[in-house]
Amino acid sequence: MKVKGKYTIPSLVLFIVGFLVAFAFQHTHALVVDDDRGVQEWEQTFYYRQQLIQFEDNNNQLQQEIDALRLNLIQLEDDLAGQTDTLRSSVSEKLKLQALTGELPIEGPGIFISLRDSEFTPSTERVDEYIVHDRHIQMVINELIVAGAEALAVNGQRIFSDSHVVCIGPVISVDGNQYPAPFVIEAIGDSETLQDSLELSNGIIDILVNEEIEVEIGKKNNIIMQPRMSQ
Repeated sequence: MKVKGKYTIPSLVLFIVGFLVAFAFQHTHALVVDDDRGVQEWEQTFYYRQQLIQFEDNNNQLQQEIDALRLNLIQLEDDLAGQTDTLRSSVSEKLKLQALTGELPIEGPGIFISLRDSEFTPSTERVDEYIVHDRHIQMVINELIVAGAEALAVNGQRIFSDSHVVCIGPVISVDGNQYPAPFVIEAIGDSETLQDSLELSNGIIDILVNEEIEVEIGKKNNIIMQPRMSQ
């Protein structure tokens, strides 16, 4: 059927309008799809960014905890080192005290002093005036203690705070053990101080010499004394 001339222009206009409407609809639909896709991509980007921020916060928190633990560990190591030093010092002090009290052996520099009966042969009535008595030994021991002796021994036997030295005829008994002359008294300590204390003018050695006791004194680089239990 042929379109008459008066309908040609309106028909063309309607066609063009329809085409434009269809094109606009397709374009608008494409824009909507693109907008939806952009929103999804933005949401994903935002989500990942938030996750990254959360991970960084967690890492920072963990690093702070690690730093705190490291500081605690350093403090514990310092405390342990201090306790170890204290314990070592306490053990050393205990061993020293045990050595001084005779529970353990002790050794160190010091001096010796030897006492002998006089070689002069007196009359029978005066014989006791020319031999070493327990009081002579006790005088030397007392002077050495005052001078700072750390340990003492008579003829190798340790002297303790409860020791007793007595005469039994020509011999000396130390805690029940008898020793003949010469009587050698050893003292561990500062050798200079110990010897000077005995050699003071009008001191112990002068007294012994005046009482006809033969005296020998000298220093020793090392003296070893055994504990009470081994004697």
